Amino acid sequence: MWRSLLFTPTLKERFVEKAASRGADAIILDLEASIAAERKGEARQALPEAVDKLAADVAVTVRINPLWLDAIRDLEACVLPGVQAVHMALCENVAHVHAVDGIISELEEKRGLPVGEIKLVAMIESAAALVRASDIAQASPRLIGMTLGVEDYATSMGVSATPDLLRSAVFHLNQAARAADIASFGVPVSMADYQETRTLEAEARYARTLGTTGGYAVHPAQVAILNAVFEPTAEEIAWATEVLAGAKEAQKHAEGVFKVRGQMIDQPLVIRAERIMATVSRL
Repeated sequence: MWRSLLFTPTLKERFVEKAASRGADAIILDLEASIAAERKGEARQALPEAVDKLAADVAVTVRINPLWLDAIRDLEACVLPGVQAVHMALCENVAHVHAVDGIISELEEKRGLPVGEIKLVAMIESAAALVRASDIAQASPRLIGMTLGVEDYATSMGVSATPDLLRSAVFHLNQAARAADIASFGVPVSMADYQETRTLEAEARYARTLGTTGGYAVHPAQVAILNAVFEPTAEEIAWATEVLAGAKEAQKHAEGVFKVRGQMIDQPLVIRAERIMATVSRL
């Protein structure tokens, strides 16, 4: 799964031209916050060309507007070959996921695309949505991840986006995501302060200890930080390699528990090692 996802305004041609070279695992072509209301139609018209420019070099995803009318117009524009996922801004409930899922299915079928190929990421951006996160996470087979819209969430709570507030929210988001076996892109820091790279790194590392698997970037300077934080370390890879070798040997002797570096290893730790190596294989 993606370590870093870089927002790219669809109408900023020079940003689109350079997006694939920024090092992000995925690009988010934005039809929502970075596009003024009077230019939404223009952005939708520009989207196919932007996808064509990027899809051969990087994973391309699209952020759509909240339901209903703008979202439907966005989906009509972005259900295209080369688009891997749709980010649902202000996803509030299971009905929202079902509606977007159904529209995408209809468009895929109508356009001769494999039904179910385009995935979904739910952007949890309110207190009400966070309460429903567990249900949202399991609402559709298309759903591959969730994230926390930190500023909108804090506003819905009536306070500013402090670490105490956001860390708690990311924990609940991650628990819902992991229970559904999907990714979490929740990092407890505002992306707006893109020059605060030390803060981003610290909070991303903290989020990783809670189960976060990647994060969003609004500036290329944030991409390298996210990639470094969310890829397995050399020490983790070495540990996982030893554990899997030990598991193979233990299986030969019908042993359920074995030792690695003085640590007792059983099935949960073997699974953890397998996941680390699966992540490495995708990088």
